[in-house]
Amino acid sequence: MMSCPRCRMARRSFLKAAAGGAAAALAAGLPGSALLAAGGTAGAIDFHTHMIDPDLPNLITGQMVSTDLAAWMQGFASPDVHVAHMDKYGVQAHVVGHSNATQGISWGDARHDLGVHQRVNDRIAREWVKAHPGRFHGAFGLPTQDLKLAIPELERAVTQLGMKVLQLSSQSPDGAYFGDPRFDPLWEAVQHFGVTVFIHPHGQGKEPPLDGFALANSVGQGVEEVKVMTSIIYNGVFDKFPRAKIVIAHGGGFLPHYYGRLDRNAHERPDTSRNISKLPSAYLKDFYYDSCVYGPEILAALIRVVGVDRIVLGSDFPVGEADGLSALRATPNLSAADVTRIARTTPAALLGL
Repeated sequence: MMSCPRCRMARRSFLKAAAGGAAAALAAGLPGSALLAAGGTAGAIDFHTHMIDPDLPNLITGQMVSTDLAAWMQGFASPDVHVAHMDKYGVQAHVVGHSNATQGISWGDARHDLGVHQRVNDRIAREWVKAHPGRFHGAFGLPTQDLKLAIPELERAVTQLGMKVLQLSSQSPDGAYFGDPRFDPLWEAVQHFGVTVFIHPHGQGKEPPLDGFALANSVGQGVEEVKVMTSIIYNGVFDKFPRAKIVIAHGGGFLPHYYGRLDRNAHERPDTSRNISKLPSAYLKDFYYDSCVYGPEILAALIRVVGVDRIVLGSDFPVGEADGLSALRATPNLSAADVTRIARTTPAALLGL
C-alpha cells in the first residue's frame, strides 16, 4: 500500500523514469533485455512464434508458396534470427513451438510420434531456451492419439525440461477434436501441472471450394479454430476443468464474431447445452486469444467481445505480422495500459512469471 503523499510521489517519479528509460532504450536500439529493465511495453512476450527442427522433414516448403519463403525458412530454423527480430522490434521473449509439419499431422504410429516429439521438445529446451536465457519460452508437443504416451511426456516436459506451454493442433492425428471426453485425462494433467495450452490449427483440406486460392490456409485456419473451440465449449471442458488456460491462435478465427446462432440454438434446442452451465457465448471469455488477426479493426472487435484481459501479443513469426507491437498499438481505442497488459502482463501471468 502507498497511502502517504511521499510514497505516492516516489512511485510517480519511478514510473516517469521507467517510461523515459524505455523510450531511451528504444531510441538507442538496445536489446530486449535492456527494454525489460526500462519499463513501458518492455518485457513484451510474443506468444505465437514458430521453429522447425532442421534435421527432420517438413511440409512447410511443400505446402507454402511465397516470395518470402527463403526468409521464412531462415527464421524457422534459427534462434539467432528470432533474437535479432526481437531486438529490432523491442520484444523481450518468444514462446516458440514446433512447425516441421502443419500442426496435427502425424509422422507414424503413436510410439514413433512420441520419439519425434521428445526429440523436438529436447531441442527447443536445449538450443533455444537454455542457449538464450530469458529470450524464449518453449512450447512442447505430444502424441495426442495415445494419452498413455502423451501424459508422461507432458510431465517430463514440465518437470525436467521446465516448459510451461503445451502446443496442440485443433485436432489429434486421428481426427478427434480436443473437447472429446477421451481427452479428459489430458485436461486433468494440464490443470494439475498448471500448463497453458496454445492451440494452433492446421487448416483445412484443399478440396473445393478451398482449392486454387490458398483458402485452406486463409479461411481454413479460422474454420478449424471454430471447430476446436466449439468442441471444447459444448463438451464442457471449462465446466470440468475450470482452471484450464487455453490460448487460441489468430484471435480465435470466426467464432468470436459469429456466436449469436450458438445462443439462439441454446434457446431453441436446449439439448445442445446438455454439457454446459451457461450460454455458449459466455465461454468465449474463458479462452485467451493472440492478437494476430491482420487488421486493427478486427482486433478491436474481438476485444469488445471478450475483454482486453483475454488477449496476448502474437505475431506468428516468421510468417505473420512483421511487427506485432506496432500492429497492436494501431488498434482503435486501445490505451497504453491496454497495450502493456496484452504485450506483457497477461502473457507473463500465463507463463507463471
